Amino acid sequence: MKVFKAVFKIFAVLLSLFAVTFTVYWFNADMKLIRFVYEKLQPHYDNLKKDKRL
Repeated sequence: MKVFKAVFKIFAVLLSLFAVTFTVYWFNADMKLIRFVYEKLQPHYDNLKKDKRL
């Protein structure tokens, strides 16, 4: 009985992880988050002094 409960818990965790990662994939949430962070950081990098030498 303890083995069944342990296997069930592992299966539930794996199923939950799959559901979360599939949802992220389906809605392209990772790229949306990266775009949000990029837009927030871009003004900082635009104001940095640039080294124009090549």
